[in-house]
Amino acid sequence: MTNNSLPPQLYLLVPWDLPVEEQLSESNRSKIHQVLKHLLQALDENSYQKALAIINQELALLDVSDVLPAEVSDTKTMLKPWEIEDFNNYFKLMHVQTKQPAVCIVWSLLRAYQTFLTFNESGIEFDSIQVKYLKEGLRSYAYMLARVFSLSLEE
Repeated sequence: MTNNSLPPQLYLLVPWDLPVEEQLSESNRSKIHQVLKHLLQALDENSYQKALAIINQELALLDVSDVLPAEVSDTKTMLKPWEIEDFNNYFKLMHVQTKQPAVCIVWSLLRAYQTFLTFNESGIEFDSIQVKYLKEGLRSYAYMLARVFSLSLEE
């Protein structure tokens, strides 16, 4: 991953930039397909160390160097800018804008799972039912992104 000057936290695209469907360039199409397939593989891993290795490898392939903090003076929503900033600060995330929303969305999904795996590796015990739900949610999100980007993960 190409580093940028933003802090290492979860990046969320501003809601008005979320793609409902998006045509990817051929290079991004191949890259996003591979990353989502490997995410599914990591979610199936019984070893958290192996899953973390897969996620770290995939994160290294994604370039988020063009991600910039979003300007939220006009939120295009009913929320006031200070409410969005308060939300961002509370959840330790950043709303961003980028020319490559697909890469940013997939990067954020991987970072979310990486954070969980890191917590788990540090010895924090999680309820196995909740872990199952988390993995099912991440899996569903991967398939939803595949539909948005017109990719088939069944290949």
